[in-house]
Amino acid sequence: MNIEEKIQLIEEGTLEVIDTEELKEVLEKEQPIAYTGYEPSGKIHLGHAVTVQKLKQLQKLGFKIKILLADYHAFLNGKGTIEEIAETAEYNKKCFQALGLDETTEFVLGSSFQLEPSYTDKVYQLATMTTLKRARRSMDQVSRADDNPKVASVIYPIMQTVDMAALEVDIALGGMEQRKIQMLARENLEKIGENVPVCI
Repeated sequence: MNIEEKIQLIEEGTLEVIDTEELKEVLEKEQPIAYTGYEPSGKIHLGHAVTVQKLKQLQKLGFKIKILLADYHAFLNGKGTIEEIAETAEYNKKCFQALGLDETTEFVLGSSFQLEPSYTDKVYQLATMTTLKRARRSMDQVSRADDNPKVASVIYPIMQTVDMAALEVDIALGGMEQRKIQMLARENLEKIGENVPVCI
């Protein structure tokens, strides 16, 4: 299968690929990395299955798949205690495996790297570049509507941006509710010397 055919397959069933020219470069790599992140906050549903199907497709095209089980993100978004979220993360992992992702899939807990000094440094760098209005707007589709939002709601999109750098991703896969955060990442990662992922 040539690159154009791979792009056509990747675009199938998606609303948007940003940017197709960059995707061509990614497809020239030996084993590019695609990622998606999930808040471990409840039962697996049809929406999860849709993204998992796309991840399986990318896996067949030679991508290394990383799934972020975003435990700290779930905590910041008010989805439970750290202990409750840890249990849900383990359940979610088993469900994703049962949906047919192969054994090379890498499941990563956010808490396994998000306390590292290098991670925190990048969060601070991005915090100095991101306006409060932009960070809140990025979260509009992700968090619960709140007339008096917590500071956590503006840390969340900055962390998600740094997650993409920390996991060294070439492709970030997400639903349309993730688009504003993905665009924040595309605008700012290069400013801190990091790779800018293609967003699907």
